[in-house]
Amino acid sequence: MDFLDWKLFTLGTFTLTLGSLLSGVVVILLARIAYVAIRRIFLTRYFRRKKMDEGRQFAISQLVKYVVYVLAFFVAIETVGLNITVLYAAGAALLVGLGIGIQQTFNDFMSGIILLMEGSIKKGDWLLIGDMEGKVMRIGLRTSLIQTRRRIAVIVPNSKITVENVINMSHGNAFIRYDIAVPVAYGSDTRQVEKILIGCAARHPGVLKAPGPFVRLVDYGESALKFELHFWSNQFQRIVDIKSDLRFEVEKRLREEHITIPLPQRDLRIISGTPAGPAPAATPSASATSSAPAGRTLNS
Repeated sequence: MDFLDWKLFTLGTFTLTLGSLLSGVVVILLARIAYVAIRRIFLTRYFRRKKMDEGRQFAISQLVKYVVYVLAFFVAIETVGLNITVLYAAGAALLVGLGIGIQQTFNDFMSGIILLMEGSIKKGDWLLIGDMEGKVMRIGLRTSLIQTRRRIAVIVPNSKITVENVINMSHGNAFIRYDIAVPVAYGSDTRQVEKILIGCAARHPGVLKAPGPFVRLVDYGESALKFELHFWSNQFQRIVDIKSDLRFEVEKRLREEHITIPLPQRDLRIISGTPAGPAPAATPSASATSSAPAGRTLNS
């Protein structure tokens, strides 16, 4: 058809026609259809047969998608009529020109590929990065999306995850040990306190039965005996609520058994009298109006 040969623009020896542009668009659409077919027909069966977790499935699906789209991009470039070797040369010149400006971006891309291929961090894992703690919602090529306990979405560059010390609470751990500090007054029955703390933890549904909770008397404080209740849990996302429930229950049980959680106590020593040293020189007006003995206060 003649309208397919309509020239959109010309740059040097390259001419973009409507037909070549539509051909490139069709290649991209076919790549999209091909990826969906591969994911639904082949990958789904593969995941079911291997019994892979959600995070590993997401990583493999992302890698397959990137490979399909990259191949489709180069095919579309050829279909449009661009010379790939010329594109390579232009890309190399662009990289040299930008230099350090895109070094960090390239580092993020490579880190994203490493995360997806290595599988040490997957979608659904619970991470601790510095002071931030949250769930991995997505791992992209350049950035990852982490949702905190307050449901705040934080976009983290992938290089930050691969370079810095990151604690993955879900990696290889079915459960983690936590602890709660409990001070009680001196003179309390320590074995009774131990029994109460273990009972509170054992009754909570978020605390594992095996390994079971245990109590340690860690120190003799200035105003209290310092106990620690240790327990195991696999509910990383709800651990703040679990600790709060345990503190409520511990306080209730100690109060029922008339065991006191003491307030901090301080001994205050008051020294009476005037401090030693030369007294400040009195002004003439003060000497004329005050005749009280030293160390006492005039009442007006």
